Amino acid sequence: MSFKFFFLKLIGYKKPTIWQMIFRRIEIFYDSLYGLDFLSVISNKTLGLNEELVSKGSPSGNRYLYNVLKSLNIQKEDSILDIGSAKGSAMKYFTMFPFKNIHGLELSKKLVKISTNNFKILKKNNVKFFNKSAIDFQKYNDYNFFYLYNPFPESVMIKFLELLTSQIKHKEIIIIYNNPVCHNNVLDSGFNLLKTYPDMWGNGINIYSSLKKTNKINL
Repeated sequence: MSFKFFFLKLIGYKKPTIWQMIFRRIEIFYDSLYGLDFLSVISNKTLGLNEELVSKGSPSGNRYLYNVLKSLNIQKEDSILDIGSAKGSAMKYFTMFPFKNIHGLELSKKLVKISTNNFKILKKNNVKFFNKSAIDFQKYNDYNFFYLYNPFPESVMIKFLELLTSQIKHKEIIIIYNNPVCHNNVLDSGFNLLKTYPDMWGNGINIYSSLKKTNKINL
């Protein structure tokens, strides 16, 4: 590694930084002491997933996501579904708030097994996972909050949004979209951008509502 490349990584010009990489390894080691696995990354190829339909997965639970959740008016009757929940990194942060149900939708059977074990160890009874595709899921109406960390490309996002809006008719929908690559598709589906928050990588975390005015976010 050249000195120039090392220096750029150190100051954060190249991502992740050296310090972020070191801290991630420490976190992974700490989790392993308790039998947890939230942060190690498994490639789509290893999982047998089609890389043209599924974006590369990585953990998104961190202080940036926590700050977003803290700004929302989350009540005990609210339920959230993580679309592309992977190992449940983001969902661990959801458990810090009074959601009635915290569920994950994940295409990989292996990741569902890992994430289920994680929350079994943590003894979180309101956490559950579905091993299904987002375009085959038929229970979107059970939730009013949805979290996405850029789980799939535009072609799948369009189908997902069509299903979401067709299944949920008479209540507000809140979308928390981390790294909102398909932002325009969300707007085209009738959602309103409420606020954009910073994230670790400079991509932003957008909050959308199906309503123009909402009491679900503290602006």
